[in-house]
Amino acid sequence: MMPQWKLNIFVNAIKVRMEREGRTAADIIQEYAKLTASEKEEILARL
Repeated sequence: MMPQWKLNIFVNAIKVRMEREGRTAADIIQEYAKLTASEKEEILARL
């Protein structure tokens, strides 16, 4: 499980990128190669 502070940073960053770039969260999160699959699922669940 990812620390709450780290989860908040990723969720906020992806929200901003979704608005600015007009892309989906699933598309954007694929660019974060160092995140594990479980971390990506956790972030997507919060969005």
